[in-house]
Amino acid sequence: MSKEIKASNQPLLNTHIIKGLIMHIHEDITPTHKVPLEQGFTDSRGKILPIIHDIANVQMIWSEPGAIRANHYHKTDTHTCFLVTGEMDYYWRNHGETKIHKERITAGELFKTGPLIDHEMVFLTESVMVVVSEHKRDALSYDQDIVKIDPLHEQYV
Repeated sequence: MSKEIKASNQPLLNTHIIKGLIMHIHEDITPTHKVPLEQGFTDSRGKILPIIHDIANVQMIWSEPGAIRANHYHKTDTHTCFLVTGEMDYYWRNHGETKIHKERITAGELFKTGPLIDHEMVFLTESVMVVVSEHKRDALSYDQDIVKIDPLHEQYV
């Protein structure tokens, strides 16, 4: 899979994907569910919508079909993920509980994971995802905040 982003006169994102990007994320949203779309401010110049507040890191992640990511929970961090292209199954549970939830995430969807949520991502197709974190993602900070868990997709029934 090419990791190179090329400039083009073609639109990078279609309308469905742009709708997912231009979202405002409220503090009271359940930390593991898809985030609903909202309307923004529009005038003759175009449209403005806040995307996210209180961030420390933004990453773009490429994944191959069959790739498994996460298998951990965060002690204090929250991250919001936007799947630009591809499709994945997102497994999660409240830490310390046994019930595992599974959600299919498709291109153009945004989802959020808060602290103490066990989570795992299983990519079904070649995918590109943007991850926005409230904490720094340098190796030391990241390693101090996560706790590895057994794969959730193997336990899901």
